Amino acid sequence: MAEKDNDLELKFDGAPVQRLHGAPAEAVIASLNALQRMIHIIGMRAEGRSLSERLKPTIKVRREYGIVCRAPRKGSHIQPFAVASQTGEMSGSSFAAREKLLATLRAFDSGEETRLEAVVPNARERWFLAKAATGLLPPEGSGLEVMIRAGSRGPFAFKADRARNLLSAYDTPRPPAIDEETVAGKLRAIDYQQTIMTIKPGSEPALRMDYPLPLESWLQTNVRKRLKISGRPKINARGDITSFDEIYSVVELEPHLQPIDRFTSGGKHLGTNRPISLPVTVHWADRLFSFADHRLRPVGIHQSLAM
Repeated sequence: MAEKDNDLELKFDGAPVQRLHGAPAEAVIASLNALQRMIHIIGMRAEGRSLSERLKPTIKVRREYGIVCRAPRKGSHIQPFAVASQTGEMSGSSFAAREKLLATLRAFDSGEETRLEAVVPNARERWFLAKAATGLLPPEGSGLEVMIRAGSRGPFAFKADRARNLLSAYDTPRPPAIDEETVAGKLRAIDYQQTIMTIKPGSEPALRMDYPLPLESWLQTNVRKRLKISGRPKINARGDITSFDEIYSVVELEPHLQPIDRFTSGGKHLGTNRPISLPVTVHWADRLFSFADHRLRPVGIHQSLAM
């Protein structure tokens, strides 16, 4: 995919733009800051980091998930931008973040809570994304319009005025209680006698939790590797996650399967420019393994195996 095809467009319109022959700097800065914060939140979730009111992206998230501005289009009030690393490189992670950002903006634009919940199922994540997106809303009565679309053609994915009502519903002083959380960390140890695994999420305290015996051999292949765990957490008095009351899924962040650089489909031998890694997801309650890769759309690869 060409780099220009990955660009998004932030457009300013309305009476102030026509009068000033350009967009007010305050609106441009606020809009870009809002988009960057949304991408940081998406990156934090993708990396398995928890969201708190003192949200502070990690160094890795700031490095890998950035809003990169292109040169403004001459004679217009459009600011092209891309989602990429600080060096401007596109990766699988930045592409996924771009798609999540667009899907979230479209959901806000629709004004439908059910659509937003489908795109962002986690209530706490929805609250943080909505609070960040309010930076895209110009003051009411200002006559300024802020719009975003996926490229130089096609309908806008987001119009601030259309999204205002839905975003206002999240104008509460505190985020909702944690009903589901995702944590990422290295699988440090396995206690085979008590069937307990220990996960160490970076600088945060280690978590100890039970695991089903049929998962033991799979966990052994991932010792010292990073896993992402989603579930209903146990929280201590300081607000730290200490374990999980219930685990919903576990995802490999460092796949143990061999990367795929060629495969056969329909009698044809196909190769990949970059090897495809297939991280395994374990659906805890259903006791199923699955794997998929978004680059193989629209068909993709998906397989489930009973434990």
